[in-house]
Amino acid sequence: MAARVNLQPQSVDGHFFLDLSNKGLTSIPEEVFDITDLVFLNVSNNKITFLPSGIEKLQKLRGLLIYNNELSEIPQELCSLSNLEVLNANNNRISTIPASVEKLQKLRKLHIDENDLTEIPKEVCSLSNLELLGVAKNKLTTLPPGMENLQKLIELFIYDNQVTEIPHGVCSLSKLEVLNANNNRLSNLPSGVEKLQKLRKLFLDAGKSVDRASTRGLFSLQS
Repeated sequence: MAARVNLQPQSVDGHFFLDLSNKGLTSIPEEVFDITDLVFLNVSNNKITFLPSGIEKLQKLRGLLIYNNELSEIPQELCSLSNLEVLNANNNRISTIPASVEKLQKLRKLHIDENDLTEIPKEVCSLSNLELLGVAKNKLTTLPPGMENLQKLIELFIYDNQVTEIPHGVCSLSKLEVLNANNNRLSNLPSGVEKLQKLRKLFLDAGKSVDRASTRGLFSLQS
């Protein structure tokens, strides 16, 4: 861990923010977990390999940025942060998401792109306030059952995986505006995709590998 790090949080409108990004950290200083009024914690762009027990003390935390580290898992303790709204864990080595993620009922944005995920647990689909789900650049072959429960979802990023089909539940996401499914193994889209009336951007592989009939009326959305 870096020799000396300033652990004094900044206060903005009475909310405490702590930015420890780009500090050469290999772990989060234990003292951070004593700042129980923290609302936002940024430890991105470090060399952190695990999140220690103690993080569950930060019960007021709304935003946690842990991207660009060397994490292999999301610990159970993190899932007890009931006020968390934004979690960005992009570009780590995470291979699983714990089922206890369902406890994060206030979560609006979940970024977990560029990791080693082979599946997304069905419990993610219980996060009814989710507006953005990013699971691109992983090793996924399927999406979980229950996608239809994410009725507030606006953006879905699943590009650069090995997904062979998009579940029918995605077609009932009436608020979905962006669907990026580039570079997968899709042969067609589910019937009912025309129900996505708010869809503004649909990204698919060049069109050749996707059955044109299944995307009738949607090709104008590709960009």
